[in-house]
Amino acid sequence: MYTTIIESSLLAVSRIHYLYCSIRFIGLEDYMKKLADIIVKYKGIILVLFIVLSMASGYMATLVETNFDLFSYVPKDAPSTLAIKTMMDEYEQDIPNAEIAVPHLSVSESIVMKQRIASLPYVREVLWLDDQVDLATPLDLLDPKVVEGFYKDEVALYHVTLEEDSKAIDIVAELQELAGPDGAVRGQVVETANMQRGVTVEISRIVMVAIPVALIILVFATTSWFEPILFMVVIFVGVLLNMGTNIVFDNVSFITMAVGGVLQLAVSMDYAIFLLHRFRDYRHEGMSVEEAMKNAIVKSFSPISSSAITTFFGFLALIFMRFRLGPDLGIVLAKGVIFSLLSVFFLLPVLAVFTYKIIDKTTHKPLLPPFKRLSRSVIRIGIPLMIMAALVIVPAYIGQRSNDFLYGSQSYPTGSREARDVEFMNEHFGENMQMVLLVPKGAWAKEEKLADDLLALPEMKSVIGYVTQVGTGVPPDLLPDRVLSQLISDHYSRLILVAESPAESPETYELAEQIRTMADEVYPDGGTHLAGANFVLLDMKTTINQDLGIVNGLAIAAIALVIMIAFRSLALPILLVLTIELSVWINLAIPYLAGTPLNFIGYLVISTVQLGATVDYGILMAQHYLDHRQFLDRKEATKKTVQTVAGSIIPPALILAAAGFTLYAVSSISVVSELGSVLGRGALTSLVMVLFLLPNLLRLFDRFIEKTTWKIAFVPDRHTYRRTAEKKEIFKMNVKKRKKDESKG
Repeated sequence: MYTTIIESSLLAVSRIHYLYCSIRFIGLEDYMKKLADIIVKYKGIILVLFIVLSMASGYMATLVETNFDLFSYVPKDAPSTLAIKTMMDEYEQDIPNAEIAVPHLSVSESIVMKQRIASLPYVREVLWLDDQVDLATPLDLLDPKVVEGFYKDEVALYHVTLEEDSKAIDIVAELQELAGPDGAVRGQVVETANMQRGVTVEISRIVMVAIPVALIILVFATTSWFEPILFMVVIFVGVLLNMGTNIVFDNVSFITMAVGGVLQLAVSMDYAIFLLHRFRDYRHEGMSVEEAMKNAIVKSFSPISSSAITTFFGFLALIFMRFRLGPDLGIVLAKGVIFSLLSVFFLLPVLAVFTYKIIDKTTHKPLLPPFKRLSRSVIRIGIPLMIMAALVIVPAYIGQRSNDFLYGSQSYPTGSREARDVEFMNEHFGENMQMVLLVPKGAWAKEEKLADDLLALPEMKSVIGYVTQVGTGVPPDLLPDRVLSQLISDHYSRLILVAESPAESPETYELAEQIRTMADEVYPDGGTHLAGANFVLLDMKTTINQDLGIVNGLAIAAIALVIMIAFRSLALPILLVLTIELSVWINLAIPYLAGTPLNFIGYLVISTVQLGATVDYGILMAQHYLDHRQFLDRKEATKKTVQTVAGSIIPPALILAAAGFTLYAVSSISVVSELGSVLGRGALTSLVMVLFLLPNLLRLFDRFIEKTTWKIAFVPDRHTYRRTAEKKEIFKMNVKKRKKDESKG
């Protein structure tokens, strides 16, 4: 499925890019003029069409299934994935995914509670102390290590396997009630319930916070009180269309569901702002409403599509990850860029033409300053800033590469029942890791040796299997099917391992690798399979570490290529990508310097999203610098560029930052919250770099830019060089073109 989608996406991009190149280089603006005529002429039909599509998409969005299992995105050929598939084929039982601690129970009462838990309709299997030892023997005579793994201080700990397709929120609520106010429940099912609750409840909260903040920022970016409402409606329709069309997928990850809409809103808002600014400018020139909108559509297509293509490629780079969360997130976000473009070029012109009187009546004076003082400050601190950037670039790169990553999602809000339960469990029983080891059936001596070796590990609490429960002296044929089916299949013998190990830490990966090594030593011919959260995390870590370099390289190469084609320059792609990459490295080096682990999803998304979304600011800065540099010297061109561009890039950057910090403040899902924090910080970092560092880099490498940019000539100043005859001729042509454009205006 992903291959087909990738091919379709690349084909669509190639067609869009061909159209863009045709318009820019061949001069076929007639196509856009015809399209603009159609949009304005049939505005009523277009409005009705968007209303119908929005209603249909809103309904379809409710039917999209959400996948809360990050482990399901591990490649199908990873050892842990193959192990889980083999186990599901051979056994009806799965890996225990919940632990229930019930206090104030005697041994006999604990057995009754076990039966009560086992009778619940969604429970597949319950493991307790009686599955490990003979309770006819007094507890004082049994191995304390084994006993205390299941029963300690009159608290009974049950390892429970629950149905995967059940509703986690309802299950956890019932299990918490069963455990009582002094009991505890923890495990994968609790994590899933927390994520389900977060996605279903918190998305509305995120929207309720993000939209007002974005509206406030847009008020400063526009000159009408009504324009921000238009922007939000248009982008919201684009988000709705994107969410509705997700129905073509089997499911969408909870991370995509939680952040997709907010990211789409944040990165595409500047498309709408640019188009409506063009519309306002043409109206100020005296054009009629419909004529001004037609010209705005034609003239804004190239810059908006250039901006969208870089963002599109930044998102699309995620599809090349073997860890399938990348394609899940990348396809939805890239698709969102396309729907935002459609909404901006078709719906926004229609709404603006219908509501222009309201726009006129709600006009206000510009609230943003002229940024003259800022432009002077940029020049003044240029040299110290570039020296500082040169000193920081290598440490920032090394720092962001040295982060400690988290790959799970086990974190709960402070003060919640779930957080208290985890603390209670850790105090009484430590941090348990449930695993399953499948070994070839029939090699009982090898299995017994491996079981003894595993139980001798300091971290191992219990090993439950045929050789430990029944013993090698009892032939399997004498056992009832009820017992046999849980331990032995047609090809394998199953060992259930419980070890004291953190959910995620270097010790977790070390234990997983140690168990794999021990199994390989006893069974040198292979045939063993290990399944469990630590093995999945180990495979996830290995896969993602391989993916990150490829994805980042592809994103940088694709965006640099788009910039090179758009500007017909070799220098500008280097300077623009370097500026944004430096801001990415600084952003991601902060967790390393602070000594805090970073969730891999934050690193993954920011490495591509921050580059793809904020390089637009650099493109706008570079374009204005080239324009001004053809008539002004380097210093004046830099000042003029900052004055012109600051008001255009500050609002979208602040909206992106606000969206990120909203996710951080509102979401109780640790993965989403941390992603929001990194995204918000990254947007502000990119804004600072583009506003202060990039103009000075353009000024410093002015000669290099001119030499490597096709058919461009800058005004020489006393710091550069003298004009040649060829440059004089090109300069005269530029002056004539500028005067001609001014006369038209």
